[in-house]
Amino acid sequence: MQPTIRFGTDGWRGIIADDCTTSTMRRIARAYAIVLHELVHGRAPRVVVAYDRRFASDLFAQAVELSLRETGVDVLACREPLPTPVASFAVRTYEADGALVITASHNPFRYNGVKVKSRAGASAPPELYRRIEAHLLDAETIAIDRPGTAVDLAPLDDYCAALAQRLPLDAIRSAGFTVIADAMFGTTAGLLPRVLNGDLTTCIELNTTHNPLFPGIVAPEPIERNLAKLKRAVVDGKATIGVAFDGDGDRIGVVDEQGNVVSPQYVFALLAYYLLEVRGIRGPIVRSVNGTAMLDRLAEHYGISVIETPNGFPYLAHAMLEHNAILAGEESGGFAVALHMPERDGLFCALVLLDFLRESQLPLSHLLRELAHLVGTWYYQRHDVLVSNEQRLRLAQALQTSEHPQQLAGVSVTGVSLLDGVKFLLSNGGWVLVRLSGTEPLVRIYAEMPDPGQADDAIRAAQRWLALTIGE
Repeated sequence: MQPTIRFGTDGWRGIIADDCTTSTMRRIARAYAIVLHELVHGRAPRVVVAYDRRFASDLFAQAVELSLRETGVDVLACREPLPTPVASFAVRTYEADGALVITASHNPFRYNGVKVKSRAGASAPPELYRRIEAHLLDAETIAIDRPGTAVDLAPLDDYCAALAQRLPLDAIRSAGFTVIADAMFGTTAGLLPRVLNGDLTTCIELNTTHNPLFPGIVAPEPIERNLAKLKRAVVDGKATIGVAFDGDGDRIGVVDEQGNVVSPQYVFALLAYYLLEVRGIRGPIVRSVNGTAMLDRLAEHYGISVIETPNGFPYLAHAMLEHNAILAGEESGGFAVALHMPERDGLFCALVLLDFLRESQLPLSHLLRELAHLVGTWYYQRHDVLVSNEQRLRLAQALQTSEHPQQLAGVSVTGVSLLDGVKFLLSNGGWVLVRLSGTEPLVRIYAEMPDPGQADDAIRAAQRWLALTIGE
């Protein structure tokens, strides 16, 4: 019996050799081909196929390529592991109609999967995923006039050249920085030294070997529990900054020169501060519902707007394109900068931060204090709760229909948003969000407050409300 495939907010993931097999990948590729033929008239669709360093990713990519060609799609095939943002760049640069990227991003080593990229080189919109799902059962019946072709693609040189056009790389290389980069055994290995080294700035990498077991870390996810090695390396090496990238390179983690992990919310605010203050760019900023309140303060100061979307980069990318936004981001460390493309790119964001350090002539910790002086100090917490399928169904209904509290952690609730889960807006400018994960069996509770104790209290208060809501 074929496994049921349901795409999450940014692709599909499954357990290798269980539901994630070459057969599954072929079904997805053929269903995608049907959709592309519906969208593209009068010519063969063109698709970039890329893959990461996980178990069997290269074999899955071969199966996808074959299935696409069998269904009349011309393939631009990447023959080495590449970051997902490079595949998205290739879509835009070589005028493809989309991309299939074999990756499970930051998931543990047992997983693999596929991300779909749109013609804009951005995360595919939910409606495209729904159309692919609708054709999974009839994917074997497609009739074609001719088989598709295949052309080998090596986009890294063009990608690196584009970086130099969008940021002052020569100035960053001559700034004399010491950068420690943790590749987390993923696809960014070798890229930041390739871009930075050659002058006074030096980039030293950690965890660059191709090891799909991700030894020493739970998963290739640039969050604090996985950054101990990077923190030590930054302090021991007296480095300017430490950066870490997830397995497919679209997310970033940051460590300051003192070895402290910088919250992704502060990274988001720093990127916005750079664009607004250093580059003098004006335009909306797009954030997901769990994005930082610091953006509201920056928006007020610089006279711009903030647009909020449901969680998931497909929503952010769509809003970014629709509103001509200068930046889009999410709390998990994925940020898209309009100077580059409407797609998360951890490497590009690292270079933006380095240029900010060069322009400000301040250590990162001092730059963070300067930001706090402008927007205030904010503390962010997230707590994940594992739930069963039955609990998930009950929660999905309860989050939309239950009575909402009048206060949380002693702070008045001034508004409620049901855009994605339930978000409580608080009188002190903070917020609390309860939502179901789109890719994992989890309910996530988020809080951002101007006091660390309040953030912890708000998480606990939301947990109590949640337990009462579902009758547990």
